[in-house]
Amino acid sequence: MVSVNVGAHQGPAISLSLFRLMFGLLYLDMGFQKAPWVIQDGHRFGWLYGWLLQEVQHPTLEWYKRFLQNVVLPNFTLFGYLTFFTEIALGVSLFLGLFTVLGGIGGALWQLNIALGAYSVPGEWYWIWALLIAPQVVFAQSRAGRTLGVDRPLRNWLGRREMGRTGKLLLRLT
Repeated sequence: MVSVNVGAHQGPAISLSLFRLMFGLLYLDMGFQKAPWVIQDGHRFGWLYGWLLQEVQHPTLEWYKRFLQNVVLPNFTLFGYLTFFTEIALGVSLFLGLFTVLGGIGGALWQLNIALGAYSVPGEWYWIWALLIAPQVVFAQSRAGRTLGVDRPLRNWLGRREMGRTGKLLLRLT
């Protein structure tokens, strides 16, 4: 059951949760554009391969360029699957408000990773990275999945149980 509490102080919480839902949809859209069955220019995972080549051609950091050339591109299938599943997991987490602390922190780190490679690509707007990272930190810090999300009922359910370390960790992520 999804928690909907529309008390006097819920306005900002509902707005933040709607923003979280949109970020979830953004990740799902981006993930499905890079799905293993999407072929572009002879490569699986949609436009991901071409984008990585742009990052190599216009590096922000030399060590990151070498990482892309020597690790990611030679193992593209593995990294393609990691990208697809990561973005789908982040999308599900943020859209459903499920383990939003983990989704928000993971999403912020994911965008930081992308920023390392994409910052110097021509046509990229440098402010986009702050605008993609900061809201996800806010989602995690504010526990935005407790309004219009699964985190509140999950937290209530977990709170009624005798828990070991794993249960306590899960409780902290809601």
